[in-house]
Amino acid sequence: MMKAACGVIYLVPVPIGNLGDVTLRALETIKSATLIACEDTRKTAFLLNHYQIPIPKLISFHKFNERQREALLFAHLESGNDLVVVSDAGSPGISDPCESLVQLAIQKGIKVIALPGASALIPAISTSGMRAQQFQFVGFLPADNAKRKLKLQEISAYQFPSIIYESPHRLLDCIKELLEYCGNRRIAISREISKLHEEHIYSTLEELVNDDEITLKGEFAIVLQGCPPEDLSESFSPSDINYHIARCLKSGMGTRETSADIALVFALSRSNAYNTVIAYLKKVAKK
Repeated sequence: MMKAACGVIYLVPVPIGNLGDVTLRALETIKSATLIACEDTRKTAFLLNHYQIPIPKLISFHKFNERQREALLFAHLESGNDLVVVSDAGSPGISDPCESLVQLAIQKGIKVIALPGASALIPAISTSGMRAQQFQFVGFLPADNAKRKLKLQEISAYQFPSIIYESPHRLLDCIKELLEYCGNRRIAISREISKLHEEHIYSTLEELVNDDEITLKGEFAIVLQGCPPEDLSESFSPSDINYHIARCLKSGMGTRETSADIALVFALSRSNAYNTVIAYLKKVAKK
């Protein structure tokens, strides 16, 4: 049950580049804040000054002090005051601090509201030219070699686009690793989204691995093509597909809905997926 006396946590997205990307609701929420937890107090102060918003109390809240700040932030909330959380750029919790804060807030029954707004994730997939009905967000790859290898293996087997964030000094190494684990695939790279020097690169891993003309500055969002259908065909047996069909039908989905679902999951053509479902229904009817 929600604690009536507690304040509310507002996760407020801020621009990732162009300051005009901030929403009116974000500005209104920030204006009403008595305490803002932010990655860098100087960057947040710059944003507030730009919009002529009086600066309330700012407290640093980043990956190096996140756990140490939680007691202070919850004391603020439990006294009935709201808390605004912002990152340096984009939406808090998306490759930025506050995951632990949100988890604890839910456990404590404290309300958390995330405002929609700026993020590199959606512009990257939207401009990639790849099918975006389904995709996975990876964020930054793990620094630990063993965990990184495991994540690359997972990406190689994923049949839909994967979105990866990468820093300039790691970009070329990342492209080499993706080529090693995934083979040659289409790739779209967005650099400096919403900023003055925004750039979109459309190529393949093989073409980019030796490309020394890539501008290694700014922030990068990589969209990698999913595992090609011909590679997936050996990964799933007819029994796998039939099991999935059975689950879809049992959940109340109709024939066409089920067909669309298995076409997406198993990378089948729509006609092939529909015929597979019809064949399954006929088989079940004979039993």
